[in-house]
Amino acid sequence: MLSKEKNDLLTKVTGDAPMARYMKQFWVPAVRAARVKANGTPIRVQLFGENYVVFRGADGKVAVLDEKCPHRRASLSLGRNEDNALTCLYHGWKFDVNGNCIDAPTEPPEKVESFCRKVPVKYYPSREAGGIIWTWLGEGLPTQFPDFEFNRLPEEHLLIRIAEINCNWLQVLEGTLDSAHVSMLHQSWVEKVGATVSKTKHDLAPRYVVDSQPYGYRAGALRNMPDGSKYVRISEFVQPWYSFIPKAPEENHVGSFVIPVDDNKCVQWFVFYNHERPLTFEDVAVTERQFGIDPNKSPDNFYEGNWEQDRSKLDDHFTGMYGVLVEDYVIAESMGEISDRTQEYLGSSDQFITKVRFFLLRALKDMEEGKMPLGLDQEIDYASIRSTNGNLPADADWRTVPKY
Repeated sequence: MLSKEKNDLLTKVTGDAPMARYMKQFWVPAVRAARVKANGTPIRVQLFGENYVVFRGADGKVAVLDEKCPHRRASLSLGRNEDNALTCLYHGWKFDVNGNCIDAPTEPPEKVESFCRKVPVKYYPSREAGGIIWTWLGEGLPTQFPDFEFNRLPEEHLLIRIAEINCNWLQVLEGTLDSAHVSMLHQSWVEKVGATVSKTKHDLAPRYVVDSQPYGYRAGALRNMPDGSKYVRISEFVQPWYSFIPKAPEENHVGSFVIPVDDNKCVQWFVFYNHERPLTFEDVAVTERQFGIDPNKSPDNFYEGNWEQDRSKLDDHFTGMYGVLVEDYVIAESMGEISDRTQEYLGSSDQFITKVRFFLLRALKDMEEGKMPLGLDQEIDYASIRSTNGNLPADADWRTVPKY
């Protein structure tokens, strides 16, 4: 249970809200790199309640700008992308990939050059890695780039999927950190998702052990097995919005990040990757079947319209919903646009979620006091972060499970 004040601190992510200012100190995944074509359609992106435009010039360089033209505030997402610049349709003002105004044909010719130098255009640093266009929305110099291992892999080793969810970002993040729900909500899917996940059905009440890390937390969810051993799923929380889902040696890795669109909507990214080999057609097909992704819909957003539950299937299917992710999103949206955590009653399996909430609240407090929040005060070895799982003898240390 949280006070209303603390719940507001964690969930309000627009304007000058403390959480918005905190999150903008980190590199933000903005759009799939494959969507941003050279001389192609500019992409309109909303983050933290603000609108941006992303485009790629003919030379391949990507630019991230405020969406609105600084002249009369028309949308630059409608603009012409040519000559390594974006031209506003309204009056032809042109902005290059470095955010410079390079033409204003409505000005007298002899004044154009000097006038353009005065035009205030908000330009944001960007990087392309892991099939993603990342941007820096904070003030001052960018902080360390999150160079996770998937950012170092060739495109053919990656599968990226994105979903828009109509609720606050924290509800979705907390779902990715909650190992206890796997054996309940997803019980009709655990056998299909993987042999390791199916072990969760033997013990519905995992015991959590949570270790602090420079980047957040590493948590082990321990379950007793019928043969006297214990099964552990080890998850990673990397501030402010990353989590990594445990996998078996033969499975692909899964990274998740939940990015706020505004207070009442978020985008969840999934990066499926294999650092040893390219992903195959079968990898993609299996992943999308397991996660309920409709292959007939755009890979940029596999959720459109209302979720549907088929209650006629409840006799042989626990939820009557197709897909693991669909089940997660239905639950998250069912809490309301912003969950009222003042009315919660938490149990022992919520320990990890509780710690993450207070980690974020502490970061906001540090920022308010002028201190550098944890994770920004030192270099992080992002590439070494990897979730895992495995079976252990009853008396073994869960931390000894190898990172496959």
